[in-house]
Amino acid sequence: MRDARNLDKQWVVLSELSAELVNRGIKVPEIVFEKLRLANTLLSYYILDPHTSINILSNVERELNYVQSQLFSLCDTELTEKYLNKMIKAVRGELDVKFPLSKSNYNKEVRKRGKVESIRVKLQKEMQIERLSDLGEWHGVIFEYSDERDKVIIEGNIDRVKKALKDFAIMCKED
Repeated sequence: MRDARNLDKQWVVLSELSAELVNRGIKVPEIVFEKLRLANTLLSYYILDPHTSINILSNVERELNYVQSQLFSLCDTELTEKYLNKMIKAVRGELDVKFPLSKSNYNKEVRKRGKVESIRVKLQKEMQIERLSDLGEWHGVIFEYSDERDKVIIEGNIDRVKKALKDFAIMCKED
């Protein structure tokens, strides 16, 4: 996991502070939550993608500074002191908190390009690739085994994929 220069820890503290304020019945501007979501997305993107530029962190820092100014202006003295101490520890990296990574369920095998669609289907039992190839030729789609076990990918025009899927389902029930 890439180092986010403790911005991830600061995000956690500010997120906790916003929840604390809401629990106390204090009206927190909606923009604060929008900025927190944006910072979370940017941090997750930076941490998970090794090709991401470090310049993203300056955007995260700007968003968190805005959130911090908004939230601390709503705090009483006790709450300000409590969360200011947490923020100082977060900046120094002394705070042990876990940042909630926003992971996408993106799967490179399931995609759509224009009118070409790919779907992944779980097989109930092993099928011969020749039967799948024949079905693919008949409907003008491509059948191939997935990287995942017991799954097959059907790729082609969406209407053809739907028709092939119907015949594929019948074929699976017959065996």
